[in-house]
Amino acid sequence: MPLALVLSVSLCAAPFELGAWNAQRLQTQGIGLGVLGAWAVGNIAVGAIGAARSNDERIAWLHLGNALWNTVNLGLSVGGLAAQWNADPNSFDAKQSLRESSSAATIFGVNAGIDVGYLATAAFLWQRGLAHDDARMVGVGQALVIQGAFLFVFDVVMGVLQGLLTGQLLDHVTITAP
Repeated sequence: MPLALVLSVSLCAAPFELGAWNAQRLQTQGIGLGVLGAWAVGNIAVGAIGAARSNDERIAWLHLGNALWNTVNLGLSVGGLAAQWNADPNSFDAKQSLRESSSAATIFGVNAGIDVGYLATAAFLWQRGLAHDDARMVGVGQALVIQGAFLFVFDVVMGVLQGLLTGQLLDHVTITAP
């Protein structure tokens, strides 16, 4: 069992409102998920219309790639918002709050690394498509550049915000071995 799960976490004597901190954490995550959802809806709409109306095969694949990629983003956004819909900020103790916050920061960090992989894949597809005169690969590669770049910025910003929140909490807790 990891040491972090064995340790006891308690609030210090300094005044700190854990419920308010959790409300801020949940609000930050909710805003992030809302941004992701809005990005997804916009890309699905523009992508579907653009794919249907484009006479250029590369542009059609670019739009289709953006639309399809964002069905996943929309699912993640809606699923995340649904999961925290009725979350009560006052129901988290210090240990659970720390676990939730540090876990979210780690997930965003890992996702940012995966986004770099998306960008590398995008560059490969785009270049390969150009080399073989394959409009589908060029368009999908370009779509992946757009999505990978957005997701990288999104994950870095959300990771930094979550890290800052975790730091605020750590300033007010004492961690002791049981």
